[in-house]
Amino acid sequence: MADQRAESLSTLCFLAEHIRQFSFPNLKRPPALPNDPATEELVNWGVKVYCFSWICHLSALLNGISTLTGASNNPSAIIVARSAYELGAHAYYVKKHFKQHIDAKDLEAAWEFLTPIATGSRYMNEQFPETSDMFPAGVHISKAVKCLGETVPKEVVEGYSFISEYCHPNMFAFSQYFRWINPFEVGFVNHTAQGMFGSVAVACVTGLIAVQELMSFTGEKAIAISLKQTLLDLVKSEGTSGDGA
Repeated sequence: MADQRAESLSTLCFLAEHIRQFSFPNLKRPPALPNDPATEELVNWGVKVYCFSWICHLSALLNGISTLTGASNNPSAIIVARSAYELGAHAYYVKKHFKQHIDAKDLEAAWEFLTPIATGSRYMNEQFPETSDMFPAGVHISKAVKCLGETVPKEVVEGYSFISEYCHPNMFAFSQYFRWINPFEVGFVNHTAQGMFGSVAVACVTGLIAVQELMSFTGEKAIAISLKQTLLDLVKSEGTSGDGA
């Protein structure tokens, strides 16, 4: 079990090290007015903006996990890891539904789907409802996690619920810091890794694969190739680790 926990964290750190080396080109928006029909160029631009932003955010989160665990600040790393999991689930959700519209050759539906993905904001929607056309309600994370459950083992989805418990002020979070010495006394200890990075690693890798597939729809090559190579290198590194175990 300890080896599995170490390998999961190693996967996240490996991805952090490689993805942060990516560089992204500027993306010039096609000259289309808000009410113009959606074009392939416009849809491709929207997908690239999402994918590049997604990779940048994942890179920041994974490097945060690497830094925090390296400093033995595991409780904080767990909170960041939950966000990384959600990001992976979100990418899979976007890829699945976007692909449905592309397979149906419905560019208008694809663009309408991308709009709340890119500009959705619960805060803006609730606090400034007059801006709801500009900032529509985005997809709820529970819906994205449920969608991810279609392609990952049940325990990976259950892992999200488990890791979420450490992100709220409750028994799971508090119990990291004390141990029962006897039935009548607790002692406070240094926090230790709780070993829940496995589900996060699966969600992140699934998200990366989804983003790679999304970019394939747009004809994007440079970042897609770098991402594919990173995933291949990850498989090789894990295979080597397995051979040496």
